[in-house]
Amino acid sequence: MNSSIKETMHKAMICCNDVQTQVITEGRWIEESFPQSGNKNVVIVIPGNPGIPLFYKDFIKSLSSKLPPETPIWAVGHAGHVQPPKGLEIAMPSEREWNKYYGLNAQVEHKVQFIKKYVPDDARIYLIGHSIGSWVILNLLKNEDISKRVEKCYLLFPTIENIADTPNGRFLIGFVFYLTTILLYMSWIFTMFPYCLQAFLIRVFGIFYGIPAKSIDPIILLLQPLALGRVFKLAREEMIKVKELDDDVISQYGHKLWLYYGATDNWTPLSHYENMRSKHPNVEAQLCKRGFSHCFVWKDDKELGKIVGDMINESMSKT
Repeated sequence: MNSSIKETMHKAMICCNDVQTQVITEGRWIEESFPQSGNKNVVIVIPGNPGIPLFYKDFIKSLSSKLPPETPIWAVGHAGHVQPPKGLEIAMPSEREWNKYYGLNAQVEHKVQFIKKYVPDDARIYLIGHSIGSWVILNLLKNEDISKRVEKCYLLFPTIENIADTPNGRFLIGFVFYLTTILLYMSWIFTMFPYCLQAFLIRVFGIFYGIPAKSIDPIILLLQPLALGRVFKLAREEMIKVKELDDDVISQYGHKLWLYYGATDNWTPLSHYENMRSKHPNVEAQLCKRGFSHCFVWKDDKELGKIVGDMINESMSKT
């Protein structure tokens, strides 16, 4: 990583829709003003679940390498998926108000509020969604104030229909959810270890399960019990609410969509790609031929970042 990347990448917690939220940016920080002249373009990355932007650090860098240097890239975490540092002494909303602050529809409103607050009204928006982030984007398009400013949406391994019926969905429902209490208790014990031991354990575990060393810090954030509990609860809600494909929004905004499906993805199986092609033949839907995994941030982030970056750059050159 060269010095210019170090200088332009920022990470911070901000308050969005009354919830402390992790944001990572490459280029202009969210509170920096845009120049008066020239094109105003903003790329916003909406993660999957867990919604921890730090997982997407190398993806953002790769994207940036393909875009004009004045184009900021902002990755916005999901509400409640990164617990703020204790020293900040910031009260998080109670989970008794789950539907208002942390639920699936609340995550959409959370991104609406972010865009309204930080993106200039005359800026063109390019949205990138991963997994359930793709579902969030489709629902963002239902907001007319936002959809008219969106140039293009890039939906990567999109979990936008019948998640509970996929192989991974069935495994989550039939096995993982029954272990939630045990996993949360283990995560609580894990947080008592010093950072060096936490990092060592993740690294050892990662050797056997293909988790790269660069993901140690975001995994440590994920294993905070309060955050992990919200991740599990949101996943339960996804299984219930993400059912039939939203044909109306896809038909209306199909010209703004580009979808990228995995050839062997147990979250978005081949049948989902075929269903999209059958129902919406005019929508750009592509099947990955390079063996990228659903969790592309492990090892395929740089390659996929270049692919998406090239397409965004091409789109920008036409406006």
